[in-house]
Amino acid sequence: MSLLSLIMKTNGKGERVFSMSSEEMVIGRSQACDLRIPLPQVSNTHCRISDQGPQQILESLDDEVLTCVNGVQITRTVLQDEDIVQIGPVTFHVSISDGPGGTNFTVHRDD
Repeated sequence: MSLLSLIMKTNGKGERVFSMSSEEMVIGRSQACDLRIPLPQVSNTHCRISDQGPQQILESLDDEVLTCVNGVQITRTVLQDEDIVQIGPVTFHVSISDGPGGTNFTVHRDD
C-alpha cells in the first residue's frame, strides 16, 4: 500500500499535512468526514480518495461542487505524486510514498 498525503500551505507560514490513515478518506464539510473543510463552497461529503492497490482514486461525490486535479474538473481520476487537487477554494499538493522504507517524493511549488 502506498502512503498518500495531502499537503496544504497555510497563510504562507507553513504546511498542514493530512495523511490517509485507512483505505478511504472522505473529504467535506460534515463532521463525519475524515478531512473536514468547514467552508460553504465545500459540500457535506465533497469527494473521496480510495486506496485501490497500486492506485489512489479521487472521485467527486457531488456534481454541483468543484473538484479539480491539475486545473481540470474531475468526476473520477487516478492521483499521481505531485498532482494539485482543488476542493472548492482549497488547494492541496499530493505526495505519495511507497510505504515504510520506500521513497518519499518531494512536492514542488512555484510560490
